[in-house]
Amino acid sequence: MRTTPTRVWALTLLCVLTIAALFGSATVTLNQARDGLTVLGRDAGPQAMATTELYLALADMDAGVADVLLMGTDHDLGSGREAALERYDGSRAQANAALLQAASLTEGDTVEELNVQAVLDGMGVYDQKVSEARLLNDEAQAAPGEVDPDALEAYREATQLMHTELLPKAFNLGLDSSAIVRANHEEGQSTVALGLVWVGVVGVATVAALIGLQLYLRVRFRRRFNAPLLAATAGTVVLTLGVIMALNSSGAHQSDAKDEGLDAAMALARAGAIATDMQADQSRYLADGDFADNYQQVYLERAQQVLFRPASTLTDYYEAIGEIPGAYPNLPGSDGADPDDPGTLGYLGQSAQDSLLPGQEDALAEVLTAYAALQEEDQLMREAAEEEDLAAAIDIRMGVAHAEDGLFPAYTEALGGLIDLHQEEFTAGIDRGDAALSPWTWGLPVGALALLALVVVGVRPRLAEYR
Repeated sequence: MRTTPTRVWALTLLCVLTIAALFGSATVTLNQARDGLTVLGRDAGPQAMATTELYLALADMDAGVADVLLMGTDHDLGSGREAALERYDGSRAQANAALLQAASLTEGDTVEELNVQAVLDGMGVYDQKVSEARLLNDEAQAAPGEVDPDALEAYREATQLMHTELLPKAFNLGLDSSAIVRANHEEGQSTVALGLVWVGVVGVATVAALIGLQLYLRVRFRRRFNAPLLAATAGTVVLTLGVIMALNSSGAHQSDAKDEGLDAAMALARAGAIATDMQADQSRYLADGDFADNYQQVYLERAQQVLFRPASTLTDYYEAIGEIPGAYPNLPGSDGADPDDPGTLGYLGQSAQDSLLPGQEDALAEVLTAYAALQEEDQLMREAAEEEDLAAAIDIRMGVAHAEDGLFPAYTEALGGLIDLHQEEFTAGIDRGDAALSPWTWGLPVGALALLALVVVGVRPRLAEYR
């Protein structure tokens, strides 16, 4: 280290090593960010959405069976018996597909794998019980709304299994899937944040090494500027800041995709699943008079999960929900004027409005209007039942569920449209995150090689003077 060439070589080697370290730290961190986007956008995220749909499929199966039993011998009520049975088979297939997704997501988690297997086994038992109920009801030639007692007992066992075993496990699988996605996302973001620190530190070290080499050459060789080394220094600053900005941008897009896309879509999907189970509660209310009061109370509890307003009875709930479409976008209770009014909550309440993106306001308004219309029909159905006009009540129930012009399909269509908007935002957010990183696939190695070349060009003439 006593001679000038030795010192120049040492400083040059230091610059080369720091550039290599910058390239290495940036490469590792960029790859970690890409892996996070892949896991969220193409693996865990879509799988979690599929497991959320498991609850919907199971609830729809039970609703379909309740409708078939309620129809009795009149196979043309609503959309008809065949349509209800086809709906059951379709929901069964959807549940199987969702279970496969859940099994993939929970692989390695013994408890969750057991839950998946328990739901699968329970579906087999449920199938047997509802098949028995349908067979008994058909053999008894039961009239609409007058379910055969033995068939009703078999269905009670089936729906109890559904609501005490299958649906709770399915709901928990959806929540656990959300937790897995959240944990993966937070872990990935933390890892990338640490990588950002390393990129910044190594970038500063590289700039310091290049400046040190320039100062030494300036003092030792009495030359004011070394253009290649100045360019290398500026290039290092640009490269470091570029990588940091790309990582920050990609991370922000990934978070938006999760929060405004996936999480919002999953919450709305739960609203659709619970509302589907509410439809089954209506049919059970009409078909099973012994437990009608219980089904009515359960309906209110589920309705409050979908869209909450302070109400202790269905009559109060109908009135409170009826005010929402006209008040929107100012949701009742959101101003905090009444300390006893927590606001409009539930899956379709304030949280749904908060997750909206510009241009999505009308989509939520359509969902709220459709949901309020469902409550109006529910009120009419129960009024008819209380007046002992069972035929009218059944007509209202089957009209609501009619596949072509029923209010419930209109609600699910509106809700599905809003879910699609959030899923599109999820996909777009992942794509934007990928786009922020993609230029660095080739930009980083090209930039690092350019920096090395500039160092060589800057130092070589000075070393040549000692040959």
